[in-house]
Order: sequence, then C-alpha cells, then structure tokens
Amino acid sequence: MTDKERFPDGLLDCGADDPPHAHRNEGRRWTSVLARRWPTALGVAVAALTVFDLRGGTELAALTMLMPVVYLGAAALDRRRLAWVVLLAGVAVLALVPSSSEVAPSIGFLAAALVFFVVGAARGELRKPGGLALQTVGVLVFGSIVLAALYVDADLGGYLVAIALLGHAAWDAYHYLRDRVVARSYAEWCAVVDLLAGTAVLFVLFMT
Repeated sequence: MTDKERFPDGLLDCGADDPPHAHRNEGRRWTSVLARRWPTALGVAVAALTVFDLRGGTELAALTMLMPVVYLGAAALDRRRLAWVVLLAGVAVLALVPSSSEVAPSIGFLAAALVFFVVGAARGELRKPGGLALQTVGVLVFGSIVLAALYVDADLGGYLVAIALLGHAAWDAYHYLRDRVVARSYAEWCAVVDLLAGTAVLFVLFMT
C-alpha cells in the first residue's frame, strides 16, 4: 500500500505539525483575543479617526478635557460603568455643538465637572480614598493644561494637548492596574486613545 493510499487526500500536504484543524483553531484563537481585547481594538480605531478628523484643534482639546471629567462622573456616582455613559454624552455634545460656537465645549465640560463634584460631595464620596477627591485633582491638573492650550499659539497649544493626553494615558494605566473608579474596559480603551493620539500629535508637530 502506498502513502497516498494510507492517508486521505490533502493530509500529506498539511504536515505532521499542521493538522487540518490548525488554521481553524488559529482563527478561533484570534477571535478569542479580540473578544477579550475589544477595548484596545476600539481604541486604535477611535484614535485613528480622532487624529485624522480633528488634527489637534479645539475639538481635540475638548476631547482631552472630557477624559478626566468621565472619571469624575463615575467617582461622583460611584458607578464604574457610568464612565461609558458620560463619555457617550460628551461625544454627543462635541458632535452637536458647531466649531464656530462662542462657548467652547471644554468650558461646558468643566461646568459638568463642577456639577459632578457637588453631587459626589453631597453623597459623601469625598471620604473614599482614590475616589472623588483624586478625580477632582485630575480634572484640575489636566483641565488647566487644556485651558492653557486654548489661549496660546497653535504649536505650543498642540504640545500642551499632547502632554495632557500622554499624562492621562498614565492615569488610565494606573486605574486599569488598580481596577478602580471606572470599568477596566473603559480605562483600557482610554489609555490606548490617549497614548496613540498624544504620540500622533507630537509626531505631526515635530514633522512640521
């Protein structure tokens, strides 16, 4: 009996280390990875669209301002998954408010942060370590950088926005590792967006 008579057609071509179901299992493995790391995949897509569409303007500054406000909102109400709701509400504001509006979206987000702070303080969230108090500091620090970026020349403003984005990426990583305040999926997504967008802004500034 020959080898081809002992084995079904095509099996010899696969080889001992490449069984018929290897490619199928590999596809399932990648699907499983994407299912677990969907925030990273979504973050890469959003970062690409953000840099392409916004190009470091006032909209990108407003988005940078929104990020710490999301943390503050989740801390104020002590609902980690609320971070996604606050984010979507903020993005909707950015989409509805025209770029020619006299009221900068960043100012509106600061007003929302004040409301969150008052609500959280009334609920007693200031007493929780790493909660409302820390997120208020985050809003003040990152918000100050973003506001400064709005009132300086374009190049310096771009550098300030990039610094805020990269700094907030570290903030995201900290909260992801500690698994606090916001859902880990949000912290992972936000870290990817901040890191890629901040790096892209710096690259554009260096190249121009």
